[in-house]
Amino acid sequence: MATLSREKRKDKSYFRIQFADRDDQRKSIRLGAISRKDAEAIRGKVEDLISSSFANSAIRPETQVWLSGLGKDLHGKIARAGLIPPRQTATLAKFVDGYIAGRRDYKENTTRNHENSRQWLTKFFGETKELHKITKADAFAWRQFLVSEGLTSATISMLVKHCKKFFRQAIRENLIDENPFDELAAGSDANPSRIEFVDRERIQKVIDAAPDAEWKLIIALARYGGLRIPSELAELRWSDIDWEHERFTVTSPKTARSGKPKRSVPIFPELRPYFEAMRDAADDDSGYILQRRRSTNLRSQLLRFIGRAGVKPWPRVFQNLRASRETELTNVFPLHVAAGWIGNSAAVAKEHYLSTTEDHFTQAVRPAPETDVRSGSQEPEVDEGGAECGAPVVQNAVQQAAAPKCTEAQERNETQENTGVSFLDALSSIDVHLASIPPRGVEPLLPD
Repeated sequence: MATLSREKRKDKSYFRIQFADRDDQRKSIRLGAISRKDAEAIRGKVEDLISSSFANSAIRPETQVWLSGLGKDLHGKIARAGLIPPRQTATLAKFVDGYIAGRRDYKENTTRNHENSRQWLTKFFGETKELHKITKADAFAWRQFLVSEGLTSATISMLVKHCKKFFRQAIRENLIDENPFDELAAGSDANPSRIEFVDRERIQKVIDAAPDAEWKLIIALARYGGLRIPSELAELRWSDIDWEHERFTVTSPKTARSGKPKRSVPIFPELRPYFEAMRDAADDDSGYILQRRRSTNLRSQLLRFIGRAGVKPWPRVFQNLRASRETELTNVFPLHVAAGWIGNSAAVAKEHYLSTTEDHFTQAVRPAPETDVRSGSQEPEVDEGGAECGAPVVQNAVQQAAAPKCTEAQERNETQENTGVSFLDALSSIDVHLASIPPRGVEPLLPD
């Protein structure tokens, strides 16, 4: 299919590959002064390319890998012979800048994170590094460089994931043949050191330090509604509040990309006073609820209120409030319910949101409830307010959500007392009924 010829010049041998293309045109690839062994190896790869060209089929993966490692000169000669498309060259910084600029779907914070990844790439490789010259070994060395710079595992994970994304796009644009970052371990992007449960006492001091009803509602929506701040404030309107059914609709730009643009959230008892205070101050119940919904400096203002309240700041100002609420909700409601109200998945909640609180430790070391020997049931726990319930109690809203279950159990107990029928009496009646049934063997009953 392809022939290898040699031309002797002085003390060197110059090799050339010749073949006929699909149009029966003679083509040549001059290899230069190399060893016969190397020339034969190249001829074998060229024959693979010729076969793919004649069959109009995909190039074999091992040949693709071989092509990606070729130098500019030989790659260009094979391309001029018509066996592969010319290699487009792109420098690292210019390509990544173009990629980020082209992502119109990215929000401000997402764009900022990708620009940070671009900085760490160019800090190691340089801005003018050609994409096709970055190898798997280079990618591994870059990751070790990030470790040596003292970056956390969560940050490194994010950077690796972004780089894989950049280079996948380079493959789509035929700038490279394989992704050098594909086999690089990303690891977990969770950072336990930045997860902190913000208890109710602390957040109430901050709410009290807020200057007006609007700011109090913003903080309450973050801590007790679990909203993403500021993105989910942007579209919150009075028409989203369903007072009759005690719930409100949250429009989420982040989850809209995955086909879930809205979610329904209960008007928790902790939220209601702040919603009502805003409604009393509003001219009417139409339009946006919050005028600060598009503000980009909510974080810095909230930090001022935290300082004014004399409270120590937590690592992620709004994120930790949202995570604290999900932790509370999962103490009482199933995880899929809590995650649905917060607007994330159960997997994301477990890795990035849920935390162990002091209340968990307190409940864990309490003595087990005493068991009633007659009924086999446990004595209900009594909280400080005197409420009885067999399940662990979470504060305020969650207490009220669980209260109907306790009331139903109490009503059932009262009914038994009023009728004079005990659990043991019920068992006795069952025993009498069973005793009146004649014993049966293992054979099936035959029709009469």
